[in-house]
Formats: sequence, C-alpha cells, structure tokens
Amino acid sequence: MVATALPTRRTEAWKYSDLARALPGVTLPTPTDAARIIEALAGRVVHIDVAPGENVVSVDRFSANAMEARAFTAHVKAGATLTRVVVQTASDGVPLGAIRVRLDAGATFRQFIYEEGARLARFETEVSVEGEGAHVELNGVYLVDNGRHADLTSQIIHAHPGGETRQLIKGVARKGGRGVFQGKILVAPHAQRTDARQNHHALLLEDGAEVFAKPELEIHADDVQCAHGNTVGGLDADALFYMRQRGLPEPQARALLIEAFLGEAVSAALPEELRAEIMQRIGSWLGESQ
Repeated sequence: MVATALPTRRTEAWKYSDLARALPGVTLPTPTDAARIIEALAGRVVHIDVAPGENVVSVDRFSANAMEARAFTAHVKAGATLTRVVVQTASDGVPLGAIRVRLDAGATFRQFIYEEGARLARFETEVSVEGEGAHVELNGVYLVDNGRHADLTSQIIHAHPGGETRQLIKGVARKGGRGVFQGKILVAPHAQRTDARQNHHALLLEDGAEVFAKPELEIHADDVQCAHGNTVGGLDADALFYMRQRGLPEPQARALLIEAFLGEAVSAALPEELRAEIMQRIGSWLGESQ
C-alpha cells in the first residue's frame, strides 16, 4: 500500500487550506480520497440515527491545542429533525470536523457552526436530500484574527423533489486572519420544485485580512428556485458615522455594527441557551479584539 500525503493548496478541494503545512510530516498509511481525509484522520466515524418524528439536538465542541479530528454520519428519517451546533474556540491546534447527512421525506437538518479559527480549522458538511419535501438549514459564523484560519466547506445534494435549503454564512477577519467558505448546491434532474438559497457575506476589518469564497450552484432541473450571493467588504461607513453622531465611541459603534451583522446568521430556531451562548461569545470576541 502507498501512503497518502495530506492535501496541499494544489488539491482543488483544499485549495485555500494547506493541511500538509499545518500538520508537517503527517501521512495516512493507506490510499485516501481528498474528500475523506478528515474521516481517515479521525480513525472512526460516529453514526447518529434519528427515528421518524424524533427531534434531536447535538452539540460538538472543539478547543484543544492539538490536531482534533471528528467524523460523523447521520440518517434523519421521515418527519424527524436533527439540530447540530458546533462551537470551535480559538486555539493553536488543528480542529477538523466532517458530517455526512441523509434526509428522508419531510426530514429537517439544521446546523450552526461557530468558528474562531486555529492554526487551521476546517468543518465539512455534506447533505443528501433523499426524500421529498426535506428541509436543510446550514448557518455559520466565523471570526478570525492574527494567525487564525477558519474553513467552512459544504455540499448539499437535492436528489428528490420539493426540497428546501437555506444557507447563510457570515464572517469577520482582522489582520493576519483568513476565512474560507466553499459551498456547493447540486440539484438533480428529477429534483423538481427545489427551493435553494445560499449566501456568504464577510467583513474585512483591517488591512492584511483575507477571505476566500467559492459559492456554487449546479442545477439540472428546470422547475426550481435557486440563488446564491457573496459579498466581501468593509464596515458601512455611513452606518458608522450615523452611530458616532449619536454619541457612541467608535470602538463601541463598530462592535455593535459587527454584532448585528453576524447575529443575522445565528438561527432563531436554535435552543435559546445555545443561541445566547453564541451571541455572548461573539460579544466577547469583539470586546477582546478592539
């Protein structure tokens, strides 16, 4: 057997995240496809089975200053809901996560990822809509400053009619930080009446910040409503001026604008205690980064 070297920026799926550089000298003992690298590094795959009509909430936290790889599969059966929250706090490690989800008819998969970045942090999500009328909601927030790298990569495959996807990713980057979003929605020829919307928006808060975005739609059906959007820029100068005119110091005005910008991606459908935690973490990050 020939060992597999970890992907570099020459590997298309990892073109913005050089894993080989983040984990020098690491190889995998057997041939491994680039799309299964995280599963191979994790060593085992945990399966989540959600019974028909059941409602399950799963929370996954990453904070170690080391390589930390976890891989999951999930089968969400008819009429069931799986809500998954990932919380990754800033570290000098390499947190890696992957989940591959199958949705039956009328099932819902709702995911929110909060990512503060690390030496290299990457979270992959693949969802296959395998029943009519399934619903997907993939939201995320990343906040990166000097030396932190955050990568959100996803693929949603609509293989049956009447599915709905809503994806909203928002991020902010300071000098020396790098954010990455790669998202693809694929609609199969027979997946008519699919309604899929994908959006990524990021703020570059300082010179020297980096954001790489690659949103994609691949549509093979004609009776669909699909759209995607992507913006990367700075804070709205007019909005900042308006808040300053009302007596707010500039650091506080900037923090309030950024918090409101990111808060749009924090789903109101999350359990209240988790939503409150995420908003508190955003506020703390903004306060520490002024």
